[in-house]
Amino acid sequence: MNEALFNEKMCEIVKKYRNVNFVHNGRSTEEGLDCLGFMVLFYKEFGIEIPSGDGQEIPKNWYKKDPQRYIRGIKALGGKSVELDELRPLDLVYFAVKRGVITHTGIMVTDKEFVHMSPRKGFTIDTMARHWRKFQGGVRFTK
Repeated sequence: MNEALFNEKMCEIVKKYRNVNFVHNGRSTEEGLDCLGFMVLFYKEFGIEIPSGDGQEIPKNWYKKDPQRYIRGIKALGGKSVELDELRPLDLVYFAVKRGVITHTGIMVTDKEFVHMSPRKGFTIDTMARHWRKFQGGVRFTK
């Protein structure tokens, strides 16, 4: 896909999620999404299949009992690790938000901005400049 078509598709998909609310374990745009549910649906739009869980229930404070759970899941997806200065659109980015534990993900939509599900705001677009201190890594998937 050429760059202009890719950018147009990216804009259409971002608009589709604009008013989606955050819901813990949410897996639909109608009822709401959490970070993982958002990743699954967003990547599917680009033909990239991400599993919607690890087969276990995800309690609200999962990170207290198993702080490595999210990063294990991310690494199990495969993909190439990318650093902050290598990020480009469609790269998955992950962050340590709670007590240094990786609990949050987003998807790059430009070289500097990412989309994600905020528990307070729902779907949102943020800049890496604002969140780089919490950035723990990125993953690039290929179809």
